[in-house]
Amino acid sequence: MNRTHGYTWWLLDNIVTSSLQLTRKNIKQTTLSHTSPEPFGVLAVQVLWQLVTAFSSVLPWQSSALGESCWHGEFNEERCCVEGDPACWDDMYTRSRCCSGNQTRKVRGDPSCWMDGYSFEDCCLGTAKEGCWDTHFGPERCCADKELDIFDLLMSVNPLELDFSEAFGRVLAAVSQDTDCVGPHQEFWGDVKKTSVALNLSHVYGQVGQPPSPLTMDLMTRRALQWLNERKLWESDSAQCPEGVIAAIDLTVPDIDRDVDEEKARSLFRLRMELAANRPFQQAGALPWRTQDVMIQHVPRLFGLEGHHSCHGSSLRIYMYQLQKYSHMLKPLLKCSQKMSQCSASVHIHRWLQSGTCLTKNPEEADLFYFPAYEACYNETACPGFDTDTERCYPHDFNPEELPYFQRKMGQDHVFVFGCNLLPFMDPISISARNSIMLTVESFQAVNVAGPNMLAWLVFSKDVLIPGYIPAWRTSAMLAFNRPVIQRSILATFHGHSRSSEQVGHMYKRSLMAEVRDRIISYFGNNSCCSAGPPVRDYFRRSGLSRFCLIPAGLTAWTIHLYEAFFFGCVPVILSDDLTVPFQDVIDWPSVSLKVSTNISMEDLHAKLKGVGIGRLKWMYQRMVEFRCWFDYGRGWGKEGDSKTECSPYNGMMRSFAKRVLGTCRLTTWTVWTSHFRCTYSRLRIRKDSTPEGSGLWHIRALQRGRS
Repeated sequence: MNRTHGYTWWLLDNIVTSSLQLTRKNIKQTTLSHTSPEPFGVLAVQVLWQLVTAFSSVLPWQSSALGESCWHGEFNEERCCVEGDPACWDDMYTRSRCCSGNQTRKVRGDPSCWMDGYSFEDCCLGTAKEGCWDTHFGPERCCADKELDIFDLLMSVNPLELDFSEAFGRVLAAVSQDTDCVGPHQEFWGDVKKTSVALNLSHVYGQVGQPPSPLTMDLMTRRALQWLNERKLWESDSAQCPEGVIAAIDLTVPDIDRDVDEEKARSLFRLRMELAANRPFQQAGALPWRTQDVMIQHVPRLFGLEGHHSCHGSSLRIYMYQLQKYSHMLKPLLKCSQKMSQCSASVHIHRWLQSGTCLTKNPEEADLFYFPAYEACYNETACPGFDTDTERCYPHDFNPEELPYFQRKMGQDHVFVFGCNLLPFMDPISISARNSIMLTVESFQAVNVAGPNMLAWLVFSKDVLIPGYIPAWRTSAMLAFNRPVIQRSILATFHGHSRSSEQVGHMYKRSLMAEVRDRIISYFGNNSCCSAGPPVRDYFRRSGLSRFCLIPAGLTAWTIHLYEAFFFGCVPVILSDDLTVPFQDVIDWPSVSLKVSTNISMEDLHAKLKGVGIGRLKWMYQRMVEFRCWFDYGRGWGKEGDSKTECSPYNGMMRSFAKRVLGTCRLTTWTVWTSHFRCTYSRLRIRKDSTPEGSGLWHIRALQRGRS
């Protein structure tokens, strides 16, 4: 940093520079000659640096006019303290010296509103420019001045940034080692802070982020376990660096749950909640800490620390099995709750039911019997490979007919949850539990020519369809990139795996259902109107700027892309003939999505999308905002779960359970591209198939009967 503070500083600067040159020359010469370096150069720098430090105590930048002393030439408070330019700082000029207190800046309106060519002047001064306002962006939100600290300004999401790494580098460069913690272990708290900020930033931009280094994680975990056993250490650390303690617990509690036990992890997180509630966190100088609140939103709920609810006022009584023999299928709680994230609904449903008053310990009064299992997580961690006749994995000795109360009604009142895919019909569990309720995200799985045999489908008369799980940090990031309809410059987007992707396995490459993905990428990937191809780093940015999100079938009929579209705000265009959607009694699906045949030519699809007017798009956008709460697994906990009308996937599930118990269920499919919607209704037919053993197996499949 080229700043001049009079002759004294100029003299010291030249002395240190000359000493450094001498030191470099000395080290270079001794390196070439393979001899030990003479101590003069290094010693000179050490002595002179002490001299500089002594002089610095009386130089102008330490006076009361601190800000004035730091800002000379091209360096000013706006550039250094607000924008966080890392070029501002060196060993003499640090953020803690030059930026006093929490650095805040009053900005004109909400900065998240001023993107894509819109500004405060365009929208808030005089007549608003066309396109300024929509249901998501209005003058009340956008025109009011607000205080933002450095962290908010640095981490503000800009959909125009092509690569989140630009923002990532900008923020990490601004994170100083100055933690505002007192006492020893400054280097440790500095590592915790940088790790926490890096993960926060990754999640803001929709990225999973990198975990801490093994060494940092080991140190944090050891320290966190000590807090449980040594009260004095806990009180000391929480007083000296409360923000660091909270961040360390947030980062380590999943590993403690997995590697130690759930109870210790729960106790540790309870300490964290008490500390966060009782201590005001005031920073002075350093870039503020930010806790992982969105990232760990699910933790207190899964640990049962947020109170009970009435299961959305349901009168159903559910008995939950607690069998020690299968308790390993419920561990580790926190890792499974986010592992294979779209398949984690079974974890959250299990713990949501456990915190509800609809559970009963008396099997005689139970309407339903729930068998908890984190089947997708168990499949990935416990099974080395798939069997030849099934795509999912359960313990080989699991037999539903051996459950204590299964035989009372031949399993008709038993519920098994599948948060990723259905068990194939040929799986022994499917055969034994053919009358049971399958709580599933899947509606249809075809025979895969590469094997194993995945054939299965939703039985409309008894099964319950639920949305896939999206973590809270992803929905938060999606909403941050969600732009008003008028500001969406991309017609249609699809980025995901296809049969041509190198990362997918042989089953995906030979899936007949995934063929439509190849056609989408081939056509729209080469069209300037759209964005299509394999997964990309700026997927959130592209989706938030798109009017339509294409939702093709993949390995099976369902895909998490459907539910993500509601949070991105892009109208889902479903190209999956066998897909059935959940909660049709409360969601008007034709008003929030378009469904077309997978056989449609991409040219015709392009023309149809271009023909949808801006008025209809705005109306569909508003309806999507209204209905997306039914797909948010973060809703319905605590007091929200007491309301019969509050929307959440759990409320949709309980409503569906009630209809199965009463025998009043019916699902529909729909078609579009006509001037008015045409609904089709399902009629049930019983047909008899043969199992390999030759015994009769009754399957129920819905035949689609069109009716205008």
